[in-house]
Amino acid sequence: MVTDEKFERIVEETEGLIYHHIHKLHIIDRNGDFYAEGLFALWNAYRTYNPEAGAFVTYLHWKVRNALIDKIRKDSRITMQEEGLAERMAKEGLGQWEDGITDTYMWKQVKASLTPNQWKWVYHTIIMDRSVAKTAYLEKVTHDAVKNWGRHARRKLKELAGTI
Repeated sequence: MVTDEKFERIVEETEGLIYHHIHKLHIIDRNGDFYAEGLFALWNAYRTYNPEAGAFVTYLHWKVRNALIDKIRKDSRITMQEEGLAERMAKEGLGQWEDGITDTYMWKQVKASLTPNQWKWVYHTIIMDRSVAKTAYLEKVTHDAVKNWGRHARRKLKELAGTI
């Protein structure tokens, strides 16, 4: 039976291998998701280890590394799906609010008042709630370009709000 004390001891002794694989795979783990995935893989390895199959440390390395690679693949698939959806919505000029109601008339009015780049800023920042960095990456431009789009878009949006 696996006890909490035994597993805690294993984590203390082998925690470095999680960081080793995160570093070796060039992962930037800002919010700790990859570390958590590695810890979960460590737990699964501890529970499923068969001494007849080989050395425990070798098995741990294999399980942790593969779990991190699987997470990279999963995150990549999700990002690709989100970007595809975002592109389709941007082409249509529509945004979906949280409650599922789409006000196409309003967004078409806003889009008609803005330049294409200002609309990109509105779409990514307001509708999709994306950061400047994410928008710059998706649009393949600099951070400064996105900030400039935003500066001009905000000015036009204020003018539009004054006419309502």
